[in-house]
Amino acid sequence: MSAFARRSQAGTFVPSYLAGARDGAGQFAGGTEMRLLVGHAGKLYAGNGYWEDRPGWAGWQGPQILVLDAPDQRWRVDHAFDERRLSGRPRDLAVGALASVKFSTDGAGHALPQPVSILLASTWDLTGVSRVFTRDDKSGIWRATLLAHDPTAADFLPQIRSFGTHRDQVTGIDLVFAGQMPHGIFAGHYDPTVPGQIRWAASPELDASSVSSEFSGLTGRLRVSSFAETNARLYATVGQQIFERIDSAAPRWHPVYTNPRPGHSETGLRGLTAIEGGALLAAVEGNAARVVRIDPRTGSDTTELDLAPFLARKWGMRVDYIISAYNDMTTAALPGRGNAILLGLEAFVPRTASIPAEHSVVDVGYGQVESGAWYLVRWPDRRYSLHQIVGLFPHPLVSTRSICVSPFRSESDAIYFAGYDANKAPAHNTAWIARTTLAAALGPER
Repeated sequence: MSAFARRSQAGTFVPSYLAGARDGAGQFAGGTEMRLLVGHAGKLYAGNGYWEDRPGWAGWQGPQILVLDAPDQRWRVDHAFDERRLSGRPRDLAVGALASVKFSTDGAGHALPQPVSILLASTWDLTGVSRVFTRDDKSGIWRATLLAHDPTAADFLPQIRSFGTHRDQVTGIDLVFAGQMPHGIFAGHYDPTVPGQIRWAASPELDASSVSSEFSGLTGRLRVSSFAETNARLYATVGQQIFERIDSAAPRWHPVYTNPRPGHSETGLRGLTAIEGGALLAAVEGNAARVVRIDPRTGSDTTELDLAPFLARKWGMRVDYIISAYNDMTTAALPGRGNAILLGLEAFVPRTASIPAEHSVVDVGYGQVESGAWYLVRWPDRRYSLHQIVGLFPHPLVSTRSICVSPFRSESDAIYFAGYDANKAPAHNTAWIARTTLAAALGPER
């Protein structure tokens, strides 16, 4: 058994990436947040961000796509978004979306000789431009395609927050989708004749102006936060609602669910995931935080986990605003038993709460958050357990933003976690990635 496996089975997590050093080629690799992890072409990719960064010796940095070529190697910078504005500051602030998509057809629905996989990314662009970046795996070059250009505001930055894929059941065309606000959902198909190999529609399929933002915390700040497929149908979360795509040569989207207990939330529903029985699982962000199971055929929901009382019992202290499943939920197969689903977590703690000795908080000015990196495991029987990332890290981990089962054949039993949330407070070199064995991450089933 490897030393990594022994440490992981003992309940510890091994740091895989710590911000603030140069990679093997001498490029600075940093970040205040590690926002996304994605397996692609047998490698592990990560997207960081510099939200709230207070630069050190390396100066102002733009976000980066990092890659781990093999589990025994070091993370390296695959691409740096290093364009500058007139002020000299970086044009881009963070990687907002990252996904690996596969096409088996062209834009007419004809089968390709071989399926084509493409790695996509998008950024928080401070000029108000929404671009999709695609990686050419042969050359390693990233190419940008303009999707939209909108004015920025003090409390709103136009952005692509999520990508999804789906085969239209009427046309037979493999499609990719970008959730962009303020416009809505754009669709694209594979086309090797255009830069980036994806031909995007000029106008959105789902017009965001048709979506209600009249919920506490959402007005003017809607996000298309996630996509999921079930029963050969595509769904998307937009604010506090779920929309279903009606496939056809002239597709449309219609709402199938509206959260009946939204509370106050800056995002609404997150991490939409297909589960057993054709149902969908979603996490409600905010002061009415829950994990809900939704039947998209009827629009009915069932609360599987009410997060505030659950965490209060586990931690012995009150919590209020909670974020779970920042981007996506992660499915891990349990041979012969179904699937476990992992959800990252962050929770704010009221200033009046009594903090047990085994916990600590980080003050972010407008509130305080539990300083550890925690996550939930949903077991096949719909029970939930709570887990913490514990290891030798130089600073509080604050939150778990992304989780990815290892894409490497040589370590099929490993799983990676990434995170930190700046929470509008100054930060520097706080992005992190940890790994452990799947058995250690899940712990005893209880």
